[in-house]
Amino acid sequence: MDPFASALDALFHGPGSEAADFVSESGVQEGVRIIRSRPTADAPFGDSRIRQDTTEIDVRRSEVPEPAPGDRFVIREIDPATQAEVETVCIIAGDPALDVEGMNWTCSAPPA
Repeated sequence: MDPFASALDALFHGPGSEAADFVSESGVQEGVRIIRSRPTADAPFGDSRIRQDTTEIDVRRSEVPEPAPGDRFVIREIDPATQAEVETVCIIAGDPALDVEGMNWTCSAPPA
């Protein structure tokens, strides 16, 4: 097996990863593993810059060959306070970026 693929498999099944459903704009739904991060980005605002929270989702290309703007990730979690299932929908905004090895997509996907 390709060593990069083996490392990605371990990463996407390790701590910090989570299960999600990928739903394309055409309605096709597929269970995937993702890594969600919430970095802060600087955005231009007139003559200054403002800091804003963003949401990025990494997904393996082997699971999602061509994500596109408008596709979405549905993430289900258990709320620790109520023990109820909570659903978060993150919609891809902008063009996803493929990593150098061509194995992993990074999608800007803020919660809807």
